[in-house]
Amino acid sequence: MNRSLRAAFSTENITYSGGQPSKGQGGFYGSGGSRKIDATVSTESQRSKLLALASDVEYISNVMDKVLELESLLQDEQKQNKEVSNRSIELKSKMKQLVGTPEFLQCLDRLEIQGAPIWGLTTQEHELLKAAREKVNNC
Repeated sequence: MNRSLRAAFSTENITYSGGQPSKGQGGFYGSGGSRKIDATVSTESQRSKLLALASDVEYISNVMDKVLELESLLQDEQKQNKEVSNRSIELKSKMKQLVGTPEFLQCLDRLEIQGAPIWGLTTQEHELLKAAREKVNNC
């Protein structure tokens, strides 16, 4: 197989349909370009969106881990002091700051459509987003 023909096979989605590549039958399926998928346009834009979504999920996960730590500290504080203390006010304020940052809210908005997690996330990621939205609404 010559080099140019080999290059054509490796870069495009063309398959041989059988028979002899002669007039009227057989030949290369999609050789006229009718079935060619422009991989450079769709794949790159889709890949960048997927990477952005993964980084958004990771960012929200990291922030929610910090919020859970602060909630644990707040519960301990409330058990020790039955009244509202300066420490409990400080912990609540830190939680509100974490979930109220523009970056956190933008990540959350990109991962939701009409208030529900976008398609393609795992069940665990769905639960994470629901908890994150609840924290935003409650703070």
